[in-house]
Amino acid sequence: MNKVKILAYTYLTNEQLIDFTLEEIENLKKLSELLDPTEYENRLHLVNQLIMEVKRRNLSIKKPLLAMRILSW
Repeated sequence: MNKVKILAYTYLTNEQLIDFTLEEIENLKKLSELLDPTEYENRLHLVNQLIMEVKRRNLSIKKPLLAMRILSW
């Protein structure tokens, strides 16, 4: 029997999805600085799925907002 994996972020509103994606990108940056390759790979997979969901919904993350949130560290 096949199991269907339901991803929690599919139930987020568009704004919530974008905010969550940006937060996860920030977390990914923190992990890259901590040099934790296993957790980084897991989080990278999640970020990729989030970005695909953003694209599937035909949304976009404004580049200045994205840059500001990534570089604010």
